[in-house]
Amino acid sequence: MSEKLPDERQAGGEYPLPDELRFDWREAEKDIINEIKWHLANTGAEKIVIGLSGGVDSSLSLYLGVQALGKENVVALFLPEQGTTPDYDIEDAHAVAELLQVKLVEKEITPLINIFVAALPEISGNQIALANVKARIRMILLYAVANSLGKAQVMGTSDKSELLLGYTTKYGDSGADFLPIGDLYKSQVRFMSSKVGLPKRIWLKPPSPQLIKGKTAQSELGLSYEVLDRLLYYRVDQRYPEERIAAILGLPVESVKRYSSLVIKSDHKRKAPPIGKVGGATINIDWRMPIE
Repeated sequence: MSEKLPDERQAGGEYPLPDELRFDWREAEKDIINEIKWHLANTGAEKIVIGLSGGVDSSLSLYLGVQALGKENVVALFLPEQGTTPDYDIEDAHAVAELLQVKLVEKEITPLINIFVAALPEISGNQIALANVKARIRMILLYAVANSLGKAQVMGTSDKSELLLGYTTKYGDSGADFLPIGDLYKSQVRFMSSKVGLPKRIWLKPPSPQLIKGKTAQSELGLSYEVLDRLLYYRVDQRYPEERIAAILGLPVESVKRYSSLVIKSDHKRKAPPIGKVGGATINIDWRMPIE
């Protein structure tokens, strides 16, 4: 993909949300802000640390964090990789931080990647293994900063679409203390971003985890989020059978079954590690305290 994007740096317009996914964004904004406040009050934390990538998910998450806690209680980290992170993400991360008046801490992760490759040369030829290392390096840095601050929590930025499809790295970008936008599909994140005044360039940008140079979410997943979000909504929220979804969306049944399968196979990414039961009150099986 070219590094040239539409020069839409100002707010304005509205993301065209499909009818099935329409929601009261003002109520959702209020609920998420209250959830952020509740989570910090419940854990005794006072600040949040967030990874800002220049993409729509992290930009909206940063906005919501600032609305909930004030800019002085939000620390944003931008963690680029030389040769992989495109120039437009660098520009957009700084632009969003400036817009929200949040200090942006930038740390280049390339030296850390090189250390891992030197220690385990076999991962250099495995794109997936290396991409997961990069995501986990970022998670380590976010937690290191949170720990150094004291009374700080890492706020994740994964959305519902990514979580359902397993389009996350376990203990990487999904490694966080809480996920405030995890109940919003990608299309809904884009829509809310357009309504709260984030730059149009941000919510029009093709999503990409920027772990492999030139890879976008659509090139890896095979369908655009505009289609995937509707598919997931019908399968997960409405519990429609695959055949009915295929007819509604004009897709082959095999394609719908493939994405349904991804939701099932990635279930382990959305749960705490299972514990083998031996006896007594087993955590997460018999003993569930505190009750939330």
